[in-house]
Amino acid sequence: MPLSRRYKHLKRYQEITNVLLKHGLGHVLDQLRLTEFLSVPGKVFFKREPETKQVSMAERVRLALQELGPAFIKVGQILSTRTDLIPANYIKELAKLQDKVSTFDFELAKQQIEMELGQPPEELFTWFDPEPLAAASIGQVYQALLPGGEKVIVKVQRPDIEKIINIDLEIMYDIARFLEGRLSWTETYSLVEIVAEFDRTLHEELDYHAEGRNADTFRKNFAGVPDVYIPFVYWQYSTKKVLTLEYVAGVKLTDREELAHYGINPSAVARKVTQAVLKQILIDGFFHGDPHPGNLAALPDGRIIFMDFGMVGFLTEENKIKIGNLVLALTRKSTNAVMRSVLELGVVPRSVDKNLLYRDIDVLRRKYYEIPLSQINLGEALNDIMGVAFKHHIRVPSEFSLMVKTLVTLEGVVEALDPDISIIKIAEPFSRKLFMERLSFQALSKTLWKNLREFGGNLSLLHKQISEVLALTTEGQLKINYYFPQADAILTRLNGMINRLAFSIVITGLVIGCAFLARKGVPLYGHYSLADVGFLLAGLTGFWFLISILRSGGL
Repeated sequence: MPLSRRYKHLKRYQEITNVLLKHGLGHVLDQLRLTEFLSVPGKVFFKREPETKQVSMAERVRLALQELGPAFIKVGQILSTRTDLIPANYIKELAKLQDKVSTFDFELAKQQIEMELGQPPEELFTWFDPEPLAAASIGQVYQALLPGGEKVIVKVQRPDIEKIINIDLEIMYDIARFLEGRLSWTETYSLVEIVAEFDRTLHEELDYHAEGRNADTFRKNFAGVPDVYIPFVYWQYSTKKVLTLEYVAGVKLTDREELAHYGINPSAVARKVTQAVLKQILIDGFFHGDPHPGNLAALPDGRIIFMDFGMVGFLTEENKIKIGNLVLALTRKSTNAVMRSVLELGVVPRSVDKNLLYRDIDVLRRKYYEIPLSQINLGEALNDIMGVAFKHHIRVPSEFSLMVKTLVTLEGVVEALDPDISIIKIAEPFSRKLFMERLSFQALSKTLWKNLREFGGNLSLLHKQISEVLALTTEGQLKINYYFPQADAILTRLNGMINRLAFSIVITGLVIGCAFLARKGVPLYGHYSLADVGFLLAGLTGFWFLISILRSGGL
């Protein structure tokens, strides 16, 4: 990596190298060529046996990341969701990473609030508790009262945290560029792309405006759902570095006595939480990325509260369908269907051995084959599939990895409330609904028109390209020195294929149009409608089309 970049953050490089050495990761320093940044005592003890010899390598990595601070902690937390990238024993250790940091002085919080909102907290709020409710690596949370009497929580970002994180990200980019091409597995996984993903995720968490918009989106998505409550955002008291949310006093889901005191049924709560998260994933395509007990609570009337919207996942319509298909394949215990879903979801390297992949998936099918559907652990099953993806170097979208982590976290919460509830059984109707919506008249019409537009666009582009070639030919600038005696036969066959494709699109359009007329009930004569005639015509034409293909040897 460039010397200018390495020595730009000399002090931070020295801190990183000393922490890695402290936790017995000296071989990492060798690989990264960072030994030059060791302090003098560090160089003396570099060759000695580490004191952490009895600690596993995965635990050493976790302890080092913990000590290195906010950016590295967040990176570790993100990596703990990427079971397609790193081994299971590292995933287990990184999942233990917590934002265990000391609080920062209230005077610094006051300065941050005044800088962001234009006034000190004592002028903005009628009451502001100087003692923080909680502290994390990104910021601190306080209680306050607005002039209107509303009780709120105020999240205040740590001073200079963005600058600290940006320095660490620059170092990560430098190391990623240095390692790419030097390690064999970087041919499958681009380290720079992975760091770019960390960069995007970290800056989203640094932007409290984004978290506020996430809360608003959840509130909108659950507007018609009586069992879920999302706190309100006070935008006039919020900026990129200060976020003010409605304070909602709820009962912790882990507090059995308190739940019983309010007459809240733990089993009902478990079902509501499960349905809410599955709705987020399979219906809305926008889900809470960290539904642990600290981010969930219950109101005395039994409604579920979601909190802390810094980590969220987005799923496209296409990915929602793919995930729905995977859940259905798991419920049907079909090896072929699961394999298709896995291949659809991930970026599959050319070197993948599909026979071995099929065998590994079939091993999983046999693992769950004898187990009743109600007893299948969805999070565990998806984690097993991610293990197969890791083994075969199939890189899945980060949103899918986060979704798996979300479901695993959810299952931990639900199991503590009611061990007999099956998430996969609750998920099956959601997946079937997605599948049926995909086959609906509206969805098929939308797909048809989308394909027709793409087909028309391709024809237009082809026409333009042919015109350019003809123009070059006319001007005598196009020269082709290539002899291909089968060209005429191939062009004739290609022409026939294009004609059939166009004809099949017309027949499909006719069938869909007739279905639309049938729904409208457009009459023609006696008991026969215009739709009946259209269906008959489409059937006869399709039959003739099939005979013509058979005669030409097209099947």
